[in-house]
Amino acid sequence: MEKPLSPDDLPIVNGRIYHLDLAPEELARDVILVGDPDRVPLLADELLAEREADRFHRGFRTITGVARETEMRVSIVTSGIGAPSTEIVLNELAALNEIDFSTLTRKESFEPLNIVRVGTSGGLNPATPLGALVLTDYVIGLDNTGLFYDVPLPDAACAYLEEQARTVLDRAAQPGARFGGTLAPYAARADRDLLTALEQEAAELGITHVRGITISSPGFFAEQGRGVARIGSTVPGLLDALERLESGRLNLYVENLEMEAGVVLHFLGGLGYRAAAVCAVINKRNEKAFMADYRRQVCAGARIALRAFRRLRPEAGPQLMAGRGTWRES
Repeated sequence: MEKPLSPDDLPIVNGRIYHLDLAPEELARDVILVGDPDRVPLLADELLAEREADRFHRGFRTITGVARETEMRVSIVTSGIGAPSTEIVLNELAALNEIDFSTLTRKESFEPLNIVRVGTSGGLNPATPLGALVLTDYVIGLDNTGLFYDVPLPDAACAYLEEQARTVLDRAAQPGARFGGTLAPYAARADRDLLTALEQEAAELGITHVRGITISSPGFFAEQGRGVARIGSTVPGLLDALERLESGRLNLYVENLEMEAGVVLHFLGGLGYRAAAVCAVINKRNEKAFMADYRRQVCAGARIALRAFRRLRPEAGPQLMAGRGTWRES
């Protein structure tokens, strides 16, 4: 039997977990994760018929309620920007679901959470239009947050993507760069059933979408090839390098660049939770195009997430069908 956690391992104040300021009963089994705290009330106004909890603490907003369309309970939660902030939120969501707060011990049984990151991203595939939704099949994390969680490789495709990403980053590194050759990408994949449900719902609603590979960056500037600071970049041709990444064996394209999906799919996959990511393409740097008002696209992503949650329930509708992204050996 596991030893109880100590209060410094899992801070709880007045029955609420520290950063999110949530009590266990205020978290739904189905969770939509968004980066910007302002998107939480936006999606709640758009999607919820009623609210039962609304918490805002340390920049993290959570609203739990019943969805108007699906009549199912859902929590809309802020992840913050980037992997370090997201890692805090993911740990607290898992603790809210798995830990008995009265004893600080893990429950004997608990239902896995279903979590979909809904956000925005930059487009890397010239063929994918501005405003399209990218459903992440596989993700390559460039942050080091995921490296602190020793999750086994999900499949052979992840091993292949990690090798390809290391190769292109090493080759693109600035000669003589202090950290050249030290970047260690990791790969993860979306839950297969949840991903297929998202794709089916997007198709049923007629929402423009693609299924592909996501690059998850640890930052916004040098980490995404933006040379703004007066400091040299370790990988100055980062975007070009990523676009050259070989993914042909997967029958998928490198589609988009964002900042949270890597640690979301890596960490939650390691826990055995269902996790996926849906991001609107709002920026295409090869076209110098930017979509300033993307609320409709974010709401569409959240809507297909809600409908996918419903589809996954045993009593809900038709059986899931196999999707693309099938690995084939060379």
